[in-house]
Amino acid sequence: MNDRNGLYLPRVPGSQPSRPTDDGIILPGRPGRTRRAVLGSALGLLGAAAAGCSRPDNTFDPASEVLPPDADAVTPPPTTGPPPTLANGAADFFGKGLVPQQRATFGLDRAQIPPSDNPRFPRLVRVALPAGSVNDDADRQVYNDGNTYGGSQLFLAMEDQPTEELYLRYYLRFPEKFDFNKGGKLPGLFGVLYKPASKERTNDYQDGYASRFAWRKGGEGLIYSNTARPDDPIAMVGKKKWMWEPGKWICVEHGVRMSSDKFSQELLVVWINNQEVHKEHRYNPRISDRLRIGGIMFSVVYGGGDRSFAPKTDTSIDLAGFAIGAQRVGPLPDPPD
Repeated sequence: MNDRNGLYLPRVPGSQPSRPTDDGIILPGRPGRTRRAVLGSALGLLGAAAAGCSRPDNTFDPASEVLPPDADAVTPPPTTGPPPTLANGAADFFGKGLVPQQRATFGLDRAQIPPSDNPRFPRLVRVALPAGSVNDDADRQVYNDGNTYGGSQLFLAMEDQPTEELYLRYYLRFPEKFDFNKGGKLPGLFGVLYKPASKERTNDYQDGYASRFAWRKGGEGLIYSNTARPDDPIAMVGKKKWMWEPGKWICVEHGVRMSSDKFSQELLVVWINNQEVHKEHRYNPRISDRLRIGGIMFSVVYGGGDRSFAPKTDTSIDLAGFAIGAQRVGPLPDPPD
């Protein structure tokens, strides 16, 4: 049929004929009601009458052709509040195989664990480094905490027995225009004295050693090694072999092997972004044949002598993807395209 302007108006099957209004405008007919719709309405009225009130909005009508919502597809409400920190989330962040220690920790509340922006790892730890803060001010003890004491430190011991060979991998990102100033320290490996017969590790970390990554002026990279050996207490390993590049994720790897009955030759090796940048067979941090590698020393601090090492502005460093192994761990696979 046509309206008065000549436009064709289709008639819906099962509907009533169109009817004109008083001013001559033709209105389409009211759609007819199918047997199924009538049955559904009747069932709905009977249900409402039985309940003594109208049907709740969230009740699904079995006569309806609209499917109910999929419970599994409902988006959970967003979480609120600040992200966790290493003070309350270290064990979850580093995962199985590494046990956070209570001794010699500081600044864990300054290490937040937000979601990652890199598909290789779901979360990262962001360590805040306030302006004017260092970790080795001569006026303070090394492991004290305070308002002018920046960065974070946490020992993570292996669940397994300490070993004579261990490899570490993690990812690191300095922010754009990072203030390297005169230098600072990053995570690495630490050693402990171990008694194989009793399977007991000592609590005296001063008889152990640490080989941590570090940075110096201009972003120069190196390994900062300190031991209990009186003839070689501090060593700067791999100087001028690589530079830290701000604004990008860097894959960092480090391995140490100690001479023993199993290994006739020591080893210290470093890979940066899957490239071997330093390797030597003269690294020997042992003061005792009972020295073993105990786990990760998570250390992110400015410092190296005095307060002149402190940053001039507030900054931070991101880290993620920590893993250890008896052999080289290697980088995480590239994310799919």
